[in-house]
Amino acid sequence: MKLSRILPAFAGMVLLSACAAGTNDWDTAGVAAMKPTGSAFSQALHKRYGERAAFEVKEGDWSSVAFFNSRARMAGEGKAVGVQPVEQRSLKAGVDEIKAAHAKLTAALATNAPEVNPDACALSQTWFEHWMEQQEEGHQADHIAMAKDAYMKAIPQCVGKVVVAPLPAKSFQVYFDLNKTDITAEAAKTIADAVAEAKKRGSKAIHLVGHADNSGPKGSAYNMQLSVKRADAVKTAMVKKGIDAKAVATAAKGDTSLLVQTPADTRELKNRRVEIVVP
Repeated sequence: MKLSRILPAFAGMVLLSACAAGTNDWDTAGVAAMKPTGSAFSQALHKRYGERAAFEVKEGDWSSVAFFNSRARMAGEGKAVGVQPVEQRSLKAGVDEIKAAHAKLTAALATNAPEVNPDACALSQTWFEHWMEQQEEGHQADHIAMAKDAYMKAIPQCVGKVVVAPLPAKSFQVYFDLNKTDITAEAAKTIADAVAEAKKRGSKAIHLVGHADNSGPKGSAYNMQLSVKRADAVKTAMVKKGIDAKAVATAAKGDTSLLVQTPADTRELKNRRVEIVVP
């Protein structure tokens, strides 16, 4: 509240002149009745700036009413309303503390905090500006403390959420001897590496695809069945090492998806494999 309050009669004259000038900066009821647009943060700012304006109406401080209400209107229209710079207030006390609070607030608003906790951030911004406004007036210690305490309570809640990009899927190749489904020592090592990776990631949907080389008739049922058994053998080995069987899906492609392109009826170790895909 300003030290010199405007008398009710004079306030009415100001309101009439404001309407004549085509502005609604003192029309708190009209701004409060707006259907706000824009982001959840903008809508929260519309509400919280409106509360600050209503407070100042009761105090009879019409310049502060206009300040907060105009910002409520802008937020309600979906427009960006940045934090008021400290330099725009003539502060004679508490400057360092307010500057530190301003830095903390702007840093929080630069994250995804307004999206994650829009109302907490709106409360932080509007109470901070009210704190500055009261500190500039400097004659009502209880109001300064009220605004400051409200900001201090809100700002810890104006926090974002760290978004961690998912790791790209990792692939492991388990190779088999000719016409075999047995897990070799080298294959066991690869499976152990895949299991360790799956546990580290907390993978819940591991994919196994069995393959065969194209020795023998192309597309033969034998090669398809061989690739099925190879995938099943790897799944069994992974389950024994602690992977939930429900988290492992198997498929088989026989000799239809060669890792190394070879002439027909060619024995190729790298085509006799099971691919483990760990998401």
